[in-house]
Amino acid sequence: MPSLLIASQSDSDKCAQYASSVAYWHKNYFGMEFPYQYGIGQLKQESNCKFVKSKDGYGSVGAAQITISVWQKRLPDVDFWSVDGNMRAQAYANKDSMNQAKVKKLWVMFQIYNGGGVVNTEIKSAGVADWEKAKAQCRRGVTKYKSGDRSNCDINYEYSQNIFKYAKEYSNVQSNQFRFW
Repeated sequence: MPSLLIASQSDSDKCAQYASSVAYWHKNYFGMEFPYQYGIGQLKQESNCKFVKSKDGYGSVGAAQITISVWQKRLPDVDFWSVDGNMRAQAYANKDSMNQAKVKKLWVMFQIYNGGGVVNTEIKSAGVADWEKAKAQCRRGVTKYKSGDRSNCDINYEYSQNIFKYAKEYSNVQSNQFRFW
């Protein structure tokens, strides 16, 4: 049992090492009220806070799993392979996602970061910016894994839920300006 506690503590420590850079860049792009703990939760969701090159076929790198081919033209001076550069790109991509969001809630922003702007259409079809009702409108395909097929709706909608859950480990900064749900 103690080894499980150590493994869990180690995971938290891995993510906590990024906290100051995540906070700095998110506050730089969003303002001082941004609840940065969600950016850290996003790193845990993306890579379990490991600075890796993904095997996703898109060349995503770092703890934030930034796809360099997508962001290098918009951030030409960023070293995506450095921690600070990766966290800057994460915050920039989140800000871009928030700009695309028709409803300015963090769960929508994170789902755009992960699965694109189709969540805006799902919310419009639902008639309300409610996570559960928007998910009920989701009509995405299926991804095939060795372990079995998974609905892309489940994958994308679990993304924001997991970020919300993981963020609690790092801070409880609240903001009237930035609502998650």
